[in-house]
Amino acid sequence: MSDNRPTAPQYVTLTTPGGYRMHATITLDWEQGAALYRLAELKGTITVGWQSGHYHHDCCDEDAMEITYGKPERSPFSHQFEDAPTVFGVQLADRANFHAEAMKPTSHWWLGVRRDNGGTYAPEAPEGTRRRTAAIVYTITRHMLSRPWSAELRRAHDQEHAPARHRHHQEAIRELEREAAALQEKLSRERGRAAAQAALIGARSTLASVTPLADPVDRHQLLAA
Repeated sequence: MSDNRPTAPQYVTLTTPGGYRMHATITLDWEQGAALYRLAELKGTITVGWQSGHYHHDCCDEDAMEITYGKPERSPFSHQFEDAPTVFGVQLADRANFHAEAMKPTSHWWLGVRRDNGGTYAPEAPEGTRRRTAAIVYTITRHMLSRPWSAELRRAHDQEHAPARHRHHQEAIRELEREAAALQEKLSRERGRAAAQAALIGARSTLASVTPLADPVDRHQLLAA
């Protein structure tokens, strides 16, 4: 294993901008390209990674991040995850996407925070839980992106999704080739029609260049002569 891809757990102490202190055990998932922060104070895990779907949407300059409240699964349909954290007595659920440059240490509106109610739908968490969770996610995301292994973790994320993205590009190429063939046919047809009109214009110009016959001599003029 490369030195850029450490496998041993890492132990850190983190403090939110508001002074909340956390003890985290970081495990790096090199298959999915994500960092699992197991937070002792929350008795659960918050996973930081990148949103795979953002690749197909050229909406923003920066990549979208993805938070999983618990240990991540490959299925995009999961909403409750193993080892989900608890914040102010509320067990969290689901995922959340955001852009790192949009994070604010004094606001929680940039982050979706949902709670586990035991059903298939995870409703929004209470205000206090959302504020504290946003501060925690802000802190661990900044920490993850500052690590020397962050770029390699992103590479692992890209490698994980490369087969699906390659298929996406192949489908897009085939569709574009069909569109290009149809446009080429239209272009050829328009060029043919333009050439036909150009020929008519040329013929008209030739007729216009012939010298016209002189007007007939007026009969009164002949008598006067």
